[in-house]
Amino acid sequence: MKKVSKFMSVALVLALALSLFAGLNVFAEEGSGDPTTKTSAANGVNPADASTPTEPPAAYIASYTVSGYDGGHYGRGERADITVVVVDEQAANSTGDNTITARINTPAFSQNTVKDIAPDSDKKYTFLFRNVEFLGGSTTFSFEMIYSDGSPMVTLSQNLSMCDDTAPAEPTPSPTPAPTAEPDLPKVMVKDFSFGGTSVEAGKEFTLDLTLFTTSGNTNLEDVMVGLNFGEAKNVSLASGSMNTYVGTLAPGATKHITYKIITDATIEPGAIGITVQLTSKNGEPNSSPISIPVTQPDRFEITGIEAPETIMLGEEGYLSVTFVNKGKSPVNNLSAEIEGTNLANPGQSQFLGNIAAGTENSVDFSVMASAEGTINGKVLLSYEDAKGEIVTLEKEFSCMVQAMPEMDPGMMDPGMMDPTMGDDVKSGMPWWGWLLIALGVAAVAAAVVLVVLKKKKAKKLAELEDDDEDI
Repeated sequence: MKKVSKFMSVALVLALALSLFAGLNVFAEEGSGDPTTKTSAANGVNPADASTPTEPPAAYIASYTVSGYDGGHYGRGERADITVVVVDEQAANSTGDNTITARINTPAFSQNTVKDIAPDSDKKYTFLFRNVEFLGGSTTFSFEMIYSDGSPMVTLSQNLSMCDDTAPAEPTPSPTPAPTAEPDLPKVMVKDFSFGGTSVEAGKEFTLDLTLFTTSGNTNLEDVMVGLNFGEAKNVSLASGSMNTYVGTLAPGATKHITYKIITDATIEPGAIGITVQLTSKNGEPNSSPISIPVTQPDRFEITGIEAPETIMLGEEGYLSVTFVNKGKSPVNNLSAEIEGTNLANPGQSQFLGNIAAGTENSVDFSVMASAEGTINGKVLLSYEDAKGEIVTLEKEFSCMVQAMPEMDPGMMDPGMMDPTMGDDVKSGMPWWGWLLIALGVAAVAAAVVLVVLKKKKAKKLAELEDDDEDI
């Protein structure tokens, strides 16, 4: 019994000794290491065993966003904006004016620096890295935070799950294009033009219509321009619009209409005006086409007067005179005069008067005889070619009374005119040939009187016209 009690006492002492040594070893492990060492993880988790209580890191990434890249992944060669929100105790506890500069420090992303980021709150700071190119090799985005107050620099990292680090496939080389033929440029020219007739009248507006045409080729003409050049014609101008017209693109074999409003001065001399149409394009050769437009002065040829006898005797001859003047600035060509009417014994009389110069006055005379008693109703026709080459006819009507020849009184006959051989058998009265001689004498006297009167009237009329011209 005593031996058993002694054995149990020894065992108890040994157990107490072992417990004492085990407690001393535990105290030694808890006191080892530097209690001031800190580690800042990029994702905000201390790398030490989670079961061991530690202090939170001085700075960590609270959140981030990546925007601006195409497709579902942020691939190599693409650019995006990276926004990172950092919780920074170190900057929050700093005194004075402390600004932060954030700088990318990984070769996987293009270098970018963001300066002077103002805090969102006492501890949160937002960094926006714009237009960052993903270069590949790693999907970890790292950046440094540099403090203006001299605090230690902090490096933070974040894995960007949207990054696709797959190297892009080598582009398939495009086949070598077959050699193309040299461009065959068309030429642009004036195919046709019109101005409303065979000529234009001085002082009046007219429309010039140009028809452009491009020759054959395999390339379009670009930026085609059309311009007008009047040269030395100083009395010609545009009535409206611009001298230069933009046409644009013209394909080979195309046509295009261009119109211009043009006016000439009223004092322009009759003739032709020359206009040069200038044609240019961006890729073609310049070209010019001269055109000519005839210009005429207004036709001012007029019949100014007609003198005809009011009354003539049947069987006698009267005289008719027509006066005309060319008041225009162009000559009148191939003038001819003709008389026609009813109760005329000598119709169809015609005279060719030739060319009448501008500013010239003249007259033409006709004889008039009646075929019966009554009235002669007639007209004088003047026909000529104007400056355009067109036939123009002017008419002037006249009329005169026709009376029977008066009978002669036998008592007025000269006795010496009787035939002495007639004897007693001769009846009293005038022989027929006597009456004929008397009639012829009377007609001759009347014709002479009429002719003198007409000449005097004509001379008076010409004098009046000359006075009018001098007054003008």
